Amino acid sequence: MNQRLTRKEIKRDQVQEALVRVMDYLRENLRSLLLLAGLVLLIMGAFAAYWSYLDRKESKASEELARAIRIYSAEIVDVSEPTATTNPTYGDAITRDAEARRQFELVVGDYGSSDAAAIAKAYLGEMAARSADLEGARQLWEEFLESQGDHMLASEVRLNLMSVDRAQGRGQELVTQIRALLEEPETDLPKDVLLYQLALTQRELGLAPDARQTMQQILDEHPQSIYAAEARAELGAGDAGNPLAGI
Repeated sequence: MNQRLTRKEIKRDQVQEALVRVMDYLRENLRSLLLLAGLVLLIMGAFAAYWSYLDRKESKASEELARAIRIYSAEIVDVSEPTATTNPTYGDAITRDAEARRQFELVVGDYGSSDAAAIAKAYLGEMAARSADLEGARQLWEEFLESQGDHMLASEVRLNLMSVDRAQGRGQELVTQIRALLEEPETDLPKDVLLYQLALTQRELGLAPDARQTMQQILDEHPQSIYAAEARAELGAGDAGNPLAGI
């Protein structure tokens, strides 16, 4: 019994000594610990402020992009209100398009790394293409896809780039590219869309028989495609199942 008490007393003494050492350490290092805690809080506050700043900046970028899109799609009317907040209107397309371009360029210039800036490039690419600046359009659309490949506009942009390829005489390269995509198990564009783009490109290259065979492939593999009616019309309503019909 005495031996047990002695052991308990020894353990209690050891605990007390350990607590004394801890308290001595805290007293000696209290300033350093407080400085460290303050530094941690400062870093956490800086991160919070930075993310808050990014959120505000992204929100502002989205607002500016929305304004640019409203101008881009504004109606042309006799009595215009270009400064209207929600539904601006313009007296002519030239003035409207110039203002829309300016607004999109401001979004890109002021918020270059944001999603809004990337989307603004998609619209600027469309405007460049309409102005016959195909190389400028290509560059803007490719930059858009680099960061926004999953965006709802991405499919349209990919189709636009194929149109640019055909317009710039890169049809043969495009045929090779599309055929390679058709071999992939998963693609960014649906297979019937790729086949239709292939047929358009073959037709552009003067490969009418190949184009008709591709349209037949749409009917065979994708009978519910939105391109099926056009394929039937091209192949001949009475011979929709004959890939050589009309050749």
